[in-house]
Amino acid sequence: MAAYSSLEISPAAQRLEYKELNFGSLYLYHTQFGPKANQEDIIAPKNGLGRTIVNNWEVYDGVGPGSNLVARAQGLHIEAGNWHNSFSLVFEDGRFKDSSLELMGIHSMWEWAIVGGTGDLAMATGVVKKVTYESNADGNILELTVRAFCPVVNELTFMESPALKIGPCGGPGGYAQDIAEGPKRLESITVRSGVVVDSIEFSYIDHAGRRRSAGPWGGHGGNPHTIQLDADEFVTEMSGTIDKFDVNDDIVITSLRIVTNLQTFGPWGDGNGAPFTVPVQSGSGIVGFFGRSGAYLDAIGAYVRPI
Repeated sequence: MAAYSSLEISPAAQRLEYKELNFGSLYLYHTQFGPKANQEDIIAPKNGLGRTIVNNWEVYDGVGPGSNLVARAQGLHIEAGNWHNSFSLVFEDGRFKDSSLELMGIHSMWEWAIVGGTGDLAMATGVVKKVTYESNADGNILELTVRAFCPVVNELTFMESPALKIGPCGGPGGYAQDIAEGPKRLESITVRSGVVVDSIEFSYIDHAGRRRSAGPWGGHGGNPHTIQLDADEFVTEMSGTIDKFDVNDDIVITSLRIVTNLQTFGPWGDGNGAPFTVPVQSGSGIVGFFGRSGAYLDAIGAYVRPI
């Protein structure tokens, strides 16, 4: 069985908003014959089934000499009992220039399904209705009407994959500590430590690009150790030890070690107790922390996301 190690499924960041596409007066020139033919047979089997024709049909905003070319229907149609169309409606002028609609359907049903889009029409769904406007010796002209919806694409629609929470490792004492805004990138970390890890605080960038700060979580003892991450630097590993400490034998973090893609920091603390490691897959990094704290850092966990 295949292991899809790079496959990620994430919940949508929010409910999507949609814009409605409702416009007509588009005229597709389906020219089969003559010097201006805009389609060509590429496969012509003897029994007709499987006949394949490529098309580069012009689409205008009107009929007659004053009309403007606004799009091209580029793709193919195949004889499969009925003529099956599959093509891109590529806009070359007007509001949707450099965008496209992806269309499929049976020609005789007089309606094509919109199964996608690009640019300003990204992920469009709907139908294109068509009627014969005019027929002549070289082909015919189809009048098109578009009825579709597509999501409003903005920075909130496609928020990057939410970070995965791993942990925490440590004891059950102290108070739960966490951040309210989803982290995107760590900027700095400050760990205070003596015999054990007294506290941690950090700054990070959230998904909206704002700088946030958290902590200190823990007490004010020990000596400070600050990591200032470069723009291209990210945390690839966090490890340490856990043990009982103080008169109450509370389980706390007794040492902490931070590894980035560029260097290693620590370990800070005496290192007594059971070891722990926060697993980080290749291509991902630690972008924030959560845990528990009181007089010391009781437990520590990490937010991990693809970098």
